[in-house]
Amino acid sequence: MIKLTTVSTVNGEITLTFQCDGFPEGVRNVQIPLADVVERLKTVKQVLGRNVTLQDAKDVIVAIVKQLRQAQSPITERFDFTQYIGVDLEQ
Repeated sequence: MIKLTTVSTVNGEITLTFQCDGFPEGVRNVQIPLADVVERLKTVKQVLGRNVTLQDAKDVIVAIVKQLRQAQSPITERFDFTQYIGVDLEQ
């Protein structure tokens, strides 16, 4: 089971929260940044050579949850890049 329970926006970042079963502890709430879903959808679009669909987005979310179930967790760190506004990153 993978059920969307909330969509929240914090500091302009959208996070999807799902209630998911299949974890050793049973049902668990999983938060997935929408940016992670969008990045994977870009890859889907590039590989398939067509526009992505809502079904593609659902498939990406299912794949992310499956990876989490297999303990292959994605990068969870989030960084505050505001301190780099106006800074030349190549120096």
